[in-house]
Amino acid sequence: MKLLQQPTDDRTDAEAPLPPTPARRRRRMRISVTDGISILWLVVLVAAMFILPHLLDLSADAMSAPDRLAGISSHHLLGTDNYGRDTLARCLAGARVSLFISIVSVGAAAVVGVPLGMFAGYYRRADVVISFVVDVVLAFPGLILALALAAFLGASVHNVIIAIAVPMFPVFVRLAKAQTMSVVRREYVEASQVIGTPGLSILWRDVLPNIAEAMLAFTFVSIGQAILIEGGLSFLGMGVPSTQATWGSMINFGRNYMTSDPALVAIPSAFMLFTILALNLLSDRYLARNAGSRR
Repeated sequence: MKLLQQPTDDRTDAEAPLPPTPARRRRRMRISVTDGISILWLVVLVAAMFILPHLLDLSADAMSAPDRLAGISSHHLLGTDNYGRDTLARCLAGARVSLFISIVSVGAAAVVGVPLGMFAGYYRRADVVISFVVDVVLAFPGLILALALAAFLGASVHNVIIAIAVPMFPVFVRLAKAQTMSVVRREYVEASQVIGTPGLSILWRDVLPNIAEAMLAFTFVSIGQAILIEGGLSFLGMGVPSTQATWGSMINFGRNYMTSDPALVAIPSAFMLFTILALNLLSDRYLARNAGSRR
């Protein structure tokens, strides 16, 4: 009896077909429902706060005594407040102020905190000084420190940005330091050190690209926290001037009408809630995807 010979494949490895893409990787490339809703909310919010007031001829500061506490109508899509001002226009104006303050304050905290954290994680001598400053700032609760700075500096957009950025930059320092310390132990960084590459070049070329993803994801979360802090400062009257519409000031003005017209508090609170939730969901998904892609 002759043994059946297995068919031989004379194709080389270069000619062999590539393996199919795993289903798990294909699923990671898809946008989930929560991602789509979060992106849609942020896109609609940004587009509406620049386009809708001009399209519908809405003014956030126009008062009308006959329209005080008016309900939903064709002209006032979300009703009016106790001064007859359009609620939708004020929510969109508050979105412009809140997002601007939050993005600028978090950006300033990241610009200061990330380089300091990288230096602290790479240079041990710099770590002593930087960690001492960070520990001093973190000894104060973030919201209390923001309140103290806002009360000392006064009510203005620039002062609120400073009041939010100062308590936030130590968190960026610590995160960047932890990420840097994990990266500098890798072989390619040690190889760069052996061949005499300057430390600044290693930080710029080898460390920063590897910690950028984690820092970007944390930035989204920090923007949501900054929105919440700015709303708290405006609610307490320590944020931007009362002449400017913000979500926090709208909640403060509407709390006296909680029983008669709860929408004055519910509508700006919903805008704040959905924006912070969308930013947090996108940050979580971004971290999960990048963690899965590294496996």
